[in-house]
Amino acid sequence: MSPLSRRAALAMGAGVLATRQACANTPADRPESGSLQQVSVLPVGDSLAQGLYLTLVPVLRRFQNVRLINGTQHATGLTRTDEHNWPTVSRDLVQRHRPDLVIYWIGANDFRPLVDRESRARYEFGGTAFRAAYGRRVAAMVAAAAEVRARPIWIGLPNMRNTPVASMAQRLNDIQREAAEAAGADWVSTWEATSDSEGRFLSNVTVDNLPRSLRADDGVHFTDIGYRRVAALALGSACSRHPELAPLLGRFGTAV
Repeated sequence: MSPLSRRAALAMGAGVLATRQACANTPADRPESGSLQQVSVLPVGDSLAQGLYLTLVPVLRRFQNVRLINGTQHATGLTRTDEHNWPTVSRDLVQRHRPDLVIYWIGANDFRPLVDRESRARYEFGGTAFRAAYGRRVAAMVAAAAEVRARPIWIGLPNMRNTPVASMAQRLNDIQREAAEAAGADWVSTWEATSDSEGRFLSNVTVDNLPRSLRADDGVHFTDIGYRRVAALALGSACSRHPELAPLLGRFGTAV
């Protein structure tokens, strides 16, 4: 690992630590926190979200007051509602489970044209029509969470090993962030945490003075350590932005 990569890894660890501390240091005696006896968390999305969910499952065993619900489906995306209609599926999920927190993480399969099933239109990736149609689907998913008073968080795509794919991920992040925030979701960026100090793909981090893999061999997904760090960012952000969740969710987040 180069000195630059070491510094980037240390910076990532510091960022995760900061979000954990934000979770842990939120006062537990806030007036609005007293009514919450249990916090339910619903990860929604493709295989990135699925990895996040599977990483959190063993942590959950130590916490009786945090309920984790699986709303993920691998090999899916927002570009093909004929294959998996995420706006409809996510609405059904939040209506059925009525979670306190929804964590959206999706897009690794969306570097392709978007197909409108009703009009049979096809919009090339990144174009104006693609941006508008994709943004509407993001907004619909966030709106569904808001309807049941869930707190929506949208995790951005990480840096990717393949440079052209990384460029597309950045473009998709711009679309997702604009639409998600406009619809009322909190945006959690993973780009800085998965890049070195020069913005390049970060594959390893230092744990106990030893290099450990952060990313899976495909350069898209994560190892267990990587998913835990993203989970810490997401849960730390949830505690910081929604302090009423912190008394219960904070303990869960700091254990990741």
